Amino acid sequence: MDTTTEHAASQQTFSPPSRWEVELEFVQSLSNIQYVYYLAQEGYLSQPTFRNYVAYLQYWHQPQYSKFLVYPNCLHVLTLLQHDQFAKDIQNPDFRNSLMNDMVSRWQQQQLQPPNGSGSGSDAGGGSAASVAMSAPEPSSVAESATTEASSAR
Repeated sequence: MDTTTEHAASQQTFSPPSRWEVELEFVQSLSNIQYVYYLAQEGYLSQPTFRNYVAYLQYWHQPQYSKFLVYPNCLHVLTLLQHDQFAKDIQNPDFRNSLMNDMVSRWQQQQLQPPNGSGSGSDAGGGSAASVAMSAPEPSSVAESATTEASSAR
């Protein structure tokens, strides 16, 4: 590399990610159940500031934002984080494993569905993350399913 190239490279500025990019990354990280478990272990799930942040992030359920999500299961976890019982249940290894298995099963089922699905056609993306997230079962059914499986495993 010559000195001109080195000088130009050293003058490039780094701009920090925007608030939207940070929120997108955080919301998507919620699809990692082990990360959610870490947050629970560290006590974040019970902190009022974290709970307020989770309430604020509910805007990601709106199609104009959810279309940017690569991992639509994160929306289910985002909803579940609003419930006190989920914060307790996620610390139970049986519950956590059942939830992870359920999410993997849903992901596998979504991979088998044709890209245009049987939606209402109002979503121009057809097989986009937004349409997958909107057509997925309600978040409470994920928690109920995991709770039932965890209870039967005991």
